[in-house]
Amino acid sequence: MLRPVQGCTKRGRQAPHELEFAVSDEPVAARGQAWRWLILAVYVAMLMGLAVIWHRPDMRHWLDPQSLSEMGRQLLATPMGPVAVISGYVLAVMVGMPVLVLITVGALVFTPWPGIAYALCGMVAGAVVTYGIGRYTGAQTMDRWTKGRLALLSRHLQRRGLVTVIAVRVMPVAPFIMVNMVAGALRVRLRDFVLGTLLGLTPGTIMISLFMDRLTEAWRSPGVSSYAALATCVVLLIVVFWWVRKRLLRAP
Repeated sequence: MLRPVQGCTKRGRQAPHELEFAVSDEPVAARGQAWRWLILAVYVAMLMGLAVIWHRPDMRHWLDPQSLSEMGRQLLATPMGPVAVISGYVLAVMVGMPVLVLITVGALVFTPWPGIAYALCGMVAGAVVTYGIGRYTGAQTMDRWTKGRLALLSRHLQRRGLVTVIAVRVMPVAPFIMVNMVAGALRVRLRDFVLGTLLGLTPGTIMISLFMDRLTEAWRSPGVSSYAALATCVVLLIVVFWWVRKRLLRAP
């Protein structure tokens, strides 16, 4: 199992916590086993349902940006609209939807800036929920679910610091849901996890949303100005990611 261990310095003082990785041969608890299979069953069922829905010809018009934006406006006009949107993001995170898809949907449905706000709130909320699932199921179950890749993630998260969580978000070493659940299993501090997730996702969410907005505009109104704006967004996107990555790699 994954457990925190304490070592001693040469002077006999106790060293900070470090994570030691070892897989225990003890049987997985029945509750954790049932929970793991339940998550898998729900995940497979939802994927199959989405595949069936999106392959129906009468549903394809929902992929049109204008249709998506209209659906978003109608949803937000209801009293519980914002809550429904955040809940939808949480559900999407729980079924393993990639971050890029979550950001893109927010930009297309709610336009850039509202989409940025909803995407960030929804992804952070979903991250907290899946963090709680990982904390509940424990490291042993998570190691079996990730097929031994927990050791790799533990090396990135073992400092339990804010910078480490930000780095994992900007330069992901595993799918979003896996990082969330592993962070919970490794008992990463919730404060560092939430702040690191928010700070790490914000630059990419802003740039990708603005890029999708310019891309949609270029598709609707092709011309020199729209293409120039799109190219500018692409350059800014590359520069921002390069700068953030460089800063994080230089961080102690």
